[in-house]
Amino acid sequence: METGVRDPNSESVDELRQRLNNMKRMMAERQSAGMSLDEGQNRRRAGSIIDGSFLSVVFGVALLVIISVSIYAFYNLYHAILKKFPSHHTEL
Repeated sequence: METGVRDPNSESVDELRQRLNNMKRMMAERQSAGMSLDEGQNRRRAGSIIDGSFLSVVFGVALLVIISVSIYAFYNLYHAILKKFPSHHTEL
């Protein structure tokens, strides 16, 4: 009762072995060319100016701005509350 339609995810063992051999051959060619996996990935990423350290600096600066604005706002709020509700000294 098979309709002849194969599941695209089910590959035969021979097809999987052939794909594995092709990948091994490509890795051997890359290693014989003197390029490791890390160098290949770095070469691909080298064209971009936005890397991990740049993003770290940007987020660090944003965090400092948020903290400084928060401190400024609470400082002003504290002084506004003191002005609205002054403490009365009765000991004099």
